[in-house]
Parts: sequence; C-alpha cells; structure tokens
Amino acid sequence: MIGVDLVYIPEFANQKKLGGDKLLTRAFDDSELSGSLEHSAGIWAAKEAVIKAMGNPKTEPKEVKLKYSKNGQPSAMCHKKSFDVSISHHGDYAIAVAIEVLK
Repeated sequence: MIGVDLVYIPEFANQKKLGGDKLLTRAFDDSELSGSLEHSAGIWAAKEAVIKAMGNPKTEPKEVKLKYSKNGQPSAMCHKKSFDVSISHHGDYAIAVAIEVLK
C-alpha cells in the first residue's frame, strides 16, 4: 500500500500554536521535536502518509516511529510493518509519501 500527505505549513503552525504541548506530546516523540517548523511539518506528513498506507485511520501518529539511515533516508515502523518514506518541503508546503515494504 502507498500513502501520501500534504501539509500546508502556515496551518500546521497555527494548529501547533493552538494545540500547544498537547498536540506535540500526542503526535511526536521527544527526538522528533528538534528542528525547524518545516522539519516538524514533514514529520507530521510522513506519519500521516504511513497511517494512510496502512489503511488504518485509528492509528495514532505517535505509534509511527520514524528513523533515518546513515545517509539520511527516512523510513518508518508501525505495528510491526516497515515503510520506505520520502519527505520534502518547499515554501509553504511539506509532503511525504510512504510505501509498505513487503517481506
């Protein structure tokens, strides 16, 4: 399965401001919070893309665990499933695509 998510960064910033710590602790691990707003929006998009690829909208974003290879390539794990992930951001948008790695 494949999932994709697009984040409008100004709206993400507004939601982050309104949700404050509650949004951050519900969706992100401490290690995912270090970085720019664009980086955080990209992580959010990646988590949402993984959830869509799983076909399980009840999965919480914090259940999606992102990791990076030595060369910086992101991947994700969720409910014992592996996903290749691509994240990009430019201007006001961040986008991520996730595809399940079948074994």
